[in-house]
Amino acid sequence: MCRQLEHLKKERQRSSSSASSMSSSSKLHNRGSNGGMEDCCANQNCDQESYECLAMHVCPDLGERIMLSGDRCLVEEVFPETNQALVDARSSVSWNQHDAAHVIRFPLNGYCKLNSVQAITRLLNAGFRIAASSGGGVEGQQFSEYLFVRKVLSVT
Repeated sequence: MCRQLEHLKKERQRSSSSASSMSSSSKLHNRGSNGGMEDCCANQNCDQESYECLAMHVCPDLGERIMLSGDRCLVEEVFPETNQALVDARSSVSWNQHDAAHVIRFPLNGYCKLNSVQAITRLLNAGFRIAASSGGGVEGQQFSEYLFVRKVLSVT
């Protein structure tokens, strides 16, 4: 999964370097069509694509355990029944300890009655796609991990 993320980073850097090397005549053309916004942002890479990511960890312990990591707002958007648990500001719970904007290994099926197929279906219906997956383990301790990404639509 880390290799996939590094690959995405490299592709993004390559596309931004090719976008920044466009000629001055095309900059003038973009300025006229977008009111000058693209010209002032060319050095800051404002027109760069951005993605939203969620990671899902599934292991068959005691039935099936599903854990999500990612932006708290994304989890609330796709799984609204978890809102109360995510709002819980207790710092002692493991998924809240590091960052207020993100959750780490949030136990999804502890708060809603979904299996892994239903959770994956919800993410796919919300516009995410599976960018990477991996699995492993030993006898009795298998796991699967999925990285879901969705392109953010830029508002211009």
